[in-house]
Amino acid sequence: MRLGYGAVSALIVLTGCASSSYGGMRAPEVVAVRSSAAAGPRSAGHIPPGHYPPPGECRIWHEGRPPGQQPRPVRCDRLGAVPAGAFVLYNAKAWDTRYDWSRHARQNPGSVPDVVLRVMATVRGR
Repeated sequence: MRLGYGAVSALIVLTGCASSSYGGMRAPEVVAVRSSAAAGPRSAGHIPPGHYPPPGECRIWHEGRPPGQQPRPVRCDRLGAVPAGAFVLYNAKAWDTRYDWSRHARQNPGSVPDVVLRVMATVRGR
């Protein structure tokens, strides 16, 4: 994005004003806080490509566990209860169990596969 000289000058002036004081007191700080639902899903980090399940299957992925110590892929309807904090690998994507995918699906129809919504309904300890 390109800014004109006027916009850059305004930013410099505003930045300088942010550190000024009010009658000997420091200017109040503004802190933006986002709820976890608004923040979006977490990233699962690096999952080696060979560890995603075959199409139509799911796999629970525990963050911090080595790839060789993760549960095996299974048919999604046989996954069972999914531990909170894990990820569900499905169709080459990692779905965060801490994220509200049903809400996301209501706000973005067609963005979350029905299989993922059914699996997320089994998350323990949420």
